[in-house]
Amino acid sequence: MKQTYRRFCAVLLILCLLCGCAAEKEVTVISLPGEEKTAAEEKTASQAAPAAAQGKAVEEACHLELQRHVPESLTGITALTVLGDTIIAGGSSETGPSLVRFQVTGGETQTLDVPDGADYLYALCENPGGGFYLLSGTLPAGYWDERGNFTFLSGEPEGRLVLSRYDASFSLQETTTLEKRYTESGARFFQMTKTDEGLALLSASMLVLLSDSGAETARQAIDTNDGWAFAAMQERDGILFVLTRDLFGGEAPELRAFDAKTLTPLEAQTLPSGTVGLGLGEDGTFLLTNSDGLSSYDLASGTVQTIASWRELGAKPDAEQIFQTEDGYVLFSPNGEAATTLFRQVGAGNAKTVLTLAVAADCPVWYEFTQLFENFNLSQQEYQIDYTIYSDSPYGDAEPMDVLRTEIMAGQSPDLFAFYSDGNQAPPLAPRAVCADLRELLPDVTEDSLLPGLFDLLTQDGALYVLPLTVRVDTLIMPSNLIDSPGVTLEDLETAREKMPEDWVPVDSWNTPGNLFGLTAAFCIGRFVDRETGTCRFETQEFIDILDWCKNWGGDGSMPEAPEKTLMKLGWISSLSWLASREDIAKEWFDGAGYTYAGYPVGSGGSAYLVLTSLGVSTSCQNLAGAKAFLAYCFSGKQESGLPANMEVLREELAQYKLGNRTNWYGEPETISEADEEKFMELLGSVTVLEGMDKSLEDILSEEANAYFAGAATAEQTARTIQSRASLYLQEQYPGA
Repeated sequence: MKQTYRRFCAVLLILCLLCGCAAEKEVTVISLPGEEKTAAEEKTASQAAPAAAQGKAVEEACHLELQRHVPESLTGITALTVLGDTIIAGGSSETGPSLVRFQVTGGETQTLDVPDGADYLYALCENPGGGFYLLSGTLPAGYWDERGNFTFLSGEPEGRLVLSRYDASFSLQETTTLEKRYTESGARFFQMTKTDEGLALLSASMLVLLSDSGAETARQAIDTNDGWAFAAMQERDGILFVLTRDLFGGEAPELRAFDAKTLTPLEAQTLPSGTVGLGLGEDGTFLLTNSDGLSSYDLASGTVQTIASWRELGAKPDAEQIFQTEDGYVLFSPNGEAATTLFRQVGAGNAKTVLTLAVAADCPVWYEFTQLFENFNLSQQEYQIDYTIYSDSPYGDAEPMDVLRTEIMAGQSPDLFAFYSDGNQAPPLAPRAVCADLRELLPDVTEDSLLPGLFDLLTQDGALYVLPLTVRVDTLIMPSNLIDSPGVTLEDLETAREKMPEDWVPVDSWNTPGNLFGLTAAFCIGRFVDRETGTCRFETQEFIDILDWCKNWGGDGSMPEAPEKTLMKLGWISSLSWLASREDIAKEWFDGAGYTYAGYPVGSGGSAYLVLTSLGVSTSCQNLAGAKAFLAYCFSGKQESGLPANMEVLREELAQYKLGNRTNWYGEPETISEADEEKFMELLGSVTVLEGMDKSLEDILSEEANAYFAGAATAEQTARTIQSRASLYLQEQYPGA
């Protein structure tokens, strides 16, 4: 798990180096009602409010309003600055790089001229003398294309950059090509600011000072190998302050200071943990963002005052760059689809009904999942989801599971539950124990609206306790000239093994019997355990056959120097992109033969669904109408991770792949052929098992199976011992079943 976490951090660092800060996720409009506050709270709110709002009568009710502005024609924003009440934004469009302006309050966008030869717009900043500057040039090594897909250049970046000056009427006046070409790793500049000596440019690894003629006059570099990277900068009183973050080790971020004329390092100061964004307030304080909200930070005293709470607003913009305006703030992260504005408005605002939601997970929760909840909050004005993540995983920021269990036992259950799995760890709560039957609440969720067979597999004692959002399909894949259709028996496997080429092996040599059984354990739990009754049936010929199969087919644990041709491949299908060009890939696997989703050799054979994300409604939910609206919204959406459980959404996404509208990291279209789609739909129709992830039960199975593989027991004795131990375990876990 730790290796997975570090790999995730490494990918995050690569993205920062290649294309600047992480993309800001989608937000729209939300208003928070005015609430009665104590005198101390009123004073704090007044101090934190923008200058224009502070002068208003304190007796007037106020509320915070978060708005999302999507510039017309832009598919992504790579650069942004604010001039008074005008936002200048540059980014990608379907016709190439585009530069637009629009009012802070929204409205129509106006297109501005882009310098000739510009392939990419890197950064924007205000010119104190009027107008603004634009940094553009050739494409960086990695970037988001016009479709919003991350793309790598096929070759080395050219590194040509151009500085352009626009006047106060937004007209392009002059362009200057920078003398140096910036092709180094991490040279993707994502922010710049005007100084008395010229312009300062910031990338993840470099702070560069330019003269007005475009010559580099000073530089400070940071070694990103240890995970530290520059994130944002502000200039104040002749000093450049740079937010510097540790993306690997989780050390507290730093505010590093440099002389704005020479870039001589000055004293650095530790910032509050979790800081991701930096801006400059009109009162001389710094503006900071983190996962909790927007705050002001006094450098001299270290005092932090909250300006806005994301939890109260129902969304987490977490912007890297912050601009203060007359009436509020503009929040921006490079490569996002929108600019976010935050205003303190007079009036009570629109009251929303709040529903509480508990996310139960035993692993770090991917941001995309919780973003779904925030998008619901910002999609309408009637309901708001207040979610909390509960997990005992050492990674991520979450409340301990015992806190949630204690609240449930005390009769303080949330209105909603969300269950999250990474495919390795099961959610720590059983939906049946805490959720109500959804069939009456969601009558449109039927056998036809879910993937084939999923409705029946999820239904327990006639009730549907969770609404699945994403799933994975687990199966075994074999050459179609030996196995021609899903549903493979042990006899079928042995027949295929006899006919396979002499230089093939059944499975990879490293895949020992114990390992092969471990890869099958979740399927076995789903096949042989009945959680409704808290019983199991491992002492059967089917399970004994599985033990024999793993022993006879497993490898010897060796690692041959040359790649091996194997009769069987394991397929864990958790995205439609896995299907792209699958026919061609399988031809390489099986020496030109086609492929078949054979399934696991249990009984008449079968494949399995594994639910990755799902939602449930508490038996004590206070607002069923709000719960229904929320579940319906989430069910109709699409997440990048996992196959959609909604059949309609799956078909819509399949159509996009077939049209070539989905690309990989290199910007190349990923297409799914008619043949690959047909095989996949046939696979879905053959799924017979809902997998059960249970680490303790898996350990029982693997411990006894390994004894059999080592020759310490017969298959029959092993099945009998597993049946006994598993039965006791299930009785303890499901005493009321």
